[in-house]
Amino acid sequence: MASPAISATENNREMSTDIVRDVENDAPTPVPPRRFGGVIPDNETPAMLRGAVFRLAWPSIVENMLQSLVQIATTAMVARLGAAALAGVGVSNQIMMVGISTFFAVSTGTTVLVAYNIGAGNPREAAVAAKQSYFVGLILSIIVAILGFLFSAQFIRLIGADASVVAEGAKFLRIEALGTIFLVTMFISSGILRGSGDTRTPMLVTLSINFINIGVSLPLIFGLGPFPHLGVVGAAWGNIVARFVGAIVLVAIVWRGRRGVSISGRAGWRPRWIPIKKLVDIGLPSMMESLFRSGGMTIFAVVIVSLGTTAYASQQVANVFWQMTLFPGFGFSTAALTLTGQSLGAGKPERAALASWVATRACIVWMGVMGVAYFFLGPWIVIPFSAGDPQIRDIASHALKVLSFSMPIQAVGLTLAGSLRGAGDTRWPMFSTGFSMWFVRIPAAYFFGVVLGWGIPGAYLGLILDAFVTSGLNLWRYRSGRWQTARSLTAAPAR
Repeated sequence: MASPAISATENNREMSTDIVRDVENDAPTPVPPRRFGGVIPDNETPAMLRGAVFRLAWPSIVENMLQSLVQIATTAMVARLGAAALAGVGVSNQIMMVGISTFFAVSTGTTVLVAYNIGAGNPREAAVAAKQSYFVGLILSIIVAILGFLFSAQFIRLIGADASVVAEGAKFLRIEALGTIFLVTMFISSGILRGSGDTRTPMLVTLSINFINIGVSLPLIFGLGPFPHLGVVGAAWGNIVARFVGAIVLVAIVWRGRRGVSISGRAGWRPRWIPIKKLVDIGLPSMMESLFRSGGMTIFAVVIVSLGTTAYASQQVANVFWQMTLFPGFGFSTAALTLTGQSLGAGKPERAALASWVATRACIVWMGVMGVAYFFLGPWIVIPFSAGDPQIRDIASHALKVLSFSMPIQAVGLTLAGSLRGAGDTRWPMFSTGFSMWFVRIPAAYFFGVVLGWGIPGAYLGLILDAFVTSGLNLWRYRSGRWQTARSLTAAPAR
């Protein structure tokens, strides 16, 4: 039986041959510079690999935190408009997550294919995958924009929100939907850069759009100076303007190809079956995973809404900080994904495994420390987001204490899920997420939160159980070693 390294090398040749036949430009493309992860040193030591993990992870962690700051800033500003506005924006963001699931899928597929081809020394094929990703993302964003704009109020009513929440949420969601083209462009462009090993550029762009979002949203929400008082609509326009600027900057960077992958030139833009099929094989399970998660979170929101507007507003405040805690997990997950894809492309599965365990251990420490901070500091950090309501503050702080126990456990599941995706094994994270969300979190949240009457803290016990199940399933899969032969990367695609 051939070794995994030999098998990966042979299959890499098949993959390269299939895609190169469809590329119109045969001019040589330089190998990306080492500082962006395009070259794996032959004499790499474990210490060097640990350094690579942290170099990829910390910008992703900061970027994700900065992404969260966009929502935190919006939440803090909207909170001053009252509980209905706060809950309406929260419901709208939850609904948007269903559409964003498709964008996440395309971005994940893009990162995996770019990383695999960069590791194999084939940046030309990586560029083809990148261009096809933009095409797929454009189609998806048009669909999401039309549905969100036309049916915003109907979607919010389905969750069971009261009339005041529907009125505020629909105004916000209708405008947000129009900007999905900029959001998906940012997702895909950032995915290309991460796949090539550059996580710093998306971080810096995200930092910039934070300032733009606040600078545009603040006067439009409250009608400062010559600007009209738009309320939640002003918050939506602030998000759109910020994402527009971010999309333009990221596309310009990828177009120039200074990070190892260039989308310039006419070749590769015409829709092509082979790279799109690979993108779908990897991205579709990721999309289903995201839909399972976001759809489950929507049903979870229904459970919370049934507890009242104050309870839902409290949950939105706690949710902001919970998402911030997950972002170190996403950062180390990105590092594991990128290094796994590059390592398998280079025929080095042992390097992929070492990188994954380094990332997992580091993530446990990060999320564990944040959990301790939330447990003890919760009553104070939620004050700016509680709309001056002591009931919202108390409920949210108690919810954070419950959530803090799940954070080290979630670190395992998040990081190993990234490793599995980097290997092209996206079906397993789809299964583990869907099973734990729909058969563990939601039933447990309803039982503890509604049936037993424990409210938001009780509902969040379901999240803790979900974390245990998801992490256990992903750990079992990774230790089995089956990720080294995932079909979406190793099998030659059908024509």
